[in-house]
Amino acid sequence: MEDIFCVVTFEITQHALIFEKYLKDNNLYVKLMPVPRQLSTSCGIAAYVNCDEKDSISALCKDKSIIIGEFHELKTNKKNLWFMKHLKSKT
Repeated sequence: MEDIFCVVTFEITQHALIFEKYLKDNNLYVKLMPVPRQLSTSCGIAAYVNCDEKDSISALCKDKSIIIGEFHELKTNKKNLWFMKHLKSKT
């Protein structure tokens, strides 16, 4: 069985911190985490978000001019358990 996680990447750390603040202020779930290197090498911080809130998050970012890199949907399975263990320990 696979689990799907959504991760947002950023160009710089400041954008990640602003993103986290606005999501928390709007009662949307967010956890900052180290960015998986297979996704990006730009900034060391990514944000773990609920996949079902992607539209709300995108609308908020557009409305507030919050700069994000990309949304990524990651599937975890037995081959990459390190990622799933990291996310579950943060939730």
